[in-house]
Amino acid sequence: MPPISQQLHAELGKRLRASRAALLSTVRARTDGDTDDRPSISPNAHMGQNDDAPAAEMISHNEEHFAEHEANLLQAIDQALGRLETGAAGICVVCGRDIPEDRLLATPTVQTCIACQERLEKESGTGRGPSM
Repeated sequence: MPPISQQLHAELGKRLRASRAALLSTVRARTDGDTDDRPSISPNAHMGQNDDAPAAEMISHNEEHFAEHEANLLQAIDQALGRLETGAAGICVVCGRDIPEDRLLATPTVQTCIACQERLEKESGTGRGPSM
């Protein structure tokens, strides 16, 4: 028997596939090209005649970061779908304990239980602790 209920399995699958479709739509819109048939993430894509070069460079730089974020998110969604198909969804990849249903519903791509995530954030210094 899978570690998650059939109802949760179905809900997570639905959410992940919907997120994947929306993300692919966003990526396609970003890369299908603009009026000059250039993807908006290409160098000089935002340069027009007499444009401000630093502003155009900043916009292109931001577009590159958006594309990288979208690629990482797409990979996380595909990994979550893979875990769902193999029956590994809902199992922490670090300690092997069950991931709470509420956590899975809040973030369907989650791979760790709360305790392991907190430990990972503490070790890497990326947690949301005090900033001062």
